[in-house]
Amino acid sequence: MHVTHIFTGVNMLEKYAKLLRRARSAKLEALTAWYSFFGLKEDPFLSPIPKDEINYFVNREDVVDTIVYDVGVASRGIPIILFLVGPQGSGRTSILWYVKNVLERLREQNPKEFSFKGELYSSISLFEKPESDESVQLWVKVCKKRRDYLFIDDAKPKQISMITREFTRTTFKVFVISPLDLKDVYSMVSVEPETLFLQPLSFEATREMLEKRVNRVLLDKGKRISIFDIFEEEALRVIHKYGMGVPDLILRCASWSLKLLRDKYVHEGVLKTGRRIVSGDLAIKACKITGCLQAVCEFERMSHAKMNVLERVLDSGKTPTEISAELGRDRTTISRHLNDLRKLGLVEFVAKGRESVYKATRPAKVRFEIERMPNWRWEFASS
Repeated sequence: MHVTHIFTGVNMLEKYAKLLRRARSAKLEALTAWYSFFGLKEDPFLSPIPKDEINYFVNREDVVDTIVYDVGVASRGIPIILFLVGPQGSGRTSILWYVKNVLERLREQNPKEFSFKGELYSSISLFEKPESDESVQLWVKVCKKRRDYLFIDDAKPKQISMITREFTRTTFKVFVISPLDLKDVYSMVSVEPETLFLQPLSFEATREMLEKRVNRVLLDKGKRISIFDIFEEEALRVIHKYGMGVPDLILRCASWSLKLLRDKYVHEGVLKTGRRIVSGDLAIKACKITGCLQAVCEFERMSHAKMNVLERVLDSGKTPTEISAELGRDRTTISRHLNDLRKLGLVEFVAKGRESVYKATRPAKVRFEIERMPNWRWEFASS
């Protein structure tokens, strides 16, 4: 004889209530293990900052001052083209949003005196192919619009040529460009351009940036802490060195350092009685995980042949066959170089049919761009 258990509505609700309690408890435990022993509510280094925020900007005041001043000059009818040059992750996009927000707030406070109008576009959104054959690219729709300034993020040489030719009713144009394109863009404009080069963050600026990030996500808003409460000075210097003074890479290395410290806390339990602080050794491991350490150390001893292969995959993924055709070398040799670069942590790949598509890691591209930056004053040279 089989006994059938009939669950009432009350029993089912209790079952789901227990599941919810378990889920909520597990989440809180994970939060405690992750951040609460720092007193933080989230990852301070990779949590997004709103684009209209102006309180966490560090070490680019001279660049911002120049762009704001040029807006005022161009408003008098004097055409200006400005190139903002720096490696990926150096803060180029943040600067554009910062200046745009400053101008808009000034306009809100005093519309009679500061009635500047302008726009910020990424080059992708401006020139991307429309989904429908009946629609047109955005630049066609907006090029005749009158504005005081136009900011274009991640501009390519051909796009710069198009914008300077077609956006005739905009007196001030700022183009964010990679140092890899610097040589080509000068031949694309008729007006003598102004060029601003973003330099690496100093160690003090790195410390200030990380400290502001930490205090931004403190659970106790009435408390402020020093970055040295979480990182040994040696750890910060390691992160600054292998982050190459580039904000984005520094933030990634700092984030991974906290993750590694969390793992020691959760899995080894060594921090329950010890210091909850990132050591230099943990920072080095974090820089390896991000690929920053490899980009610094391996770049110096890379052969010319491997450098040529790496250069072909800086912006977009390519197969060994495509690279072989571009360089005029046999595919077997190219595949061997790519495999070596992958083992060094300088390229990544994904399978695509019978071949793999290779692309440079972000730190590898940044390191390559730094070589093209004039007077890049890297405080911790890759010794």
